[in-house]
Amino acid sequence: MGFFDGLRKMIEGKPVFEDSNKPRADVMVNASDQFDLKGVMPTDEPPEKVRIEAPQQTKVTPTFDLRHCQTHINGDSMTVTIWATNTSSVDIEIDKCVILDTKTEIDRRLSPGQAHEIMLYKGPIPKSDHAHTANIFYKSIRENEYFRVDFMVEYNREPDGSYIVEDLHPEHYAIKELT
Repeated sequence: MGFFDGLRKMIEGKPVFEDSNKPRADVMVNASDQFDLKGVMPTDEPPEKVRIEAPQQTKVTPTFDLRHCQTHINGDSMTVTIWATNTSSVDIEIDKCVILDTKTEIDRRLSPGQAHEIMLYKGPIPKSDHAHTANIFYKSIRENEYFRVDFMVEYNREPDGSYIVEDLHPEHYAIKELT
């Protein structure tokens, strides 16, 4: 094709470059034309099975944030509460917490962005700081997968020799998926 042919097609509003292998829509078919319909006609044989695979979804590890750890003293007992915020894009359930060698069932569902105050511990005030770790178990509601996050417990030593929980600090390694 020459330069002037291309220019003429542009002026006429037609495509300048056409794929010669592409069938043209502007071609008329006469009824008298003969076509080979072999392989086009329906048969009694079942069609060949085609396997369709669903696209792989990336695995989402849900996360949450803990803030405003508070300890409330009432006589010889202590209650530790904290605000938990779901920072992931899926619903989670904070299942339980193990702190000060005590397991507390929490069972608090949180939607994405939702926050709620949860009680991590209610029991006697410890007389030592030997329990340095806390574990929070939670699950992804959609996938029904369980996870554990480990925390270091920071204490304040009181004048009477007791220890109260000051804060929880996340461990430096990643969330553990439980199988």
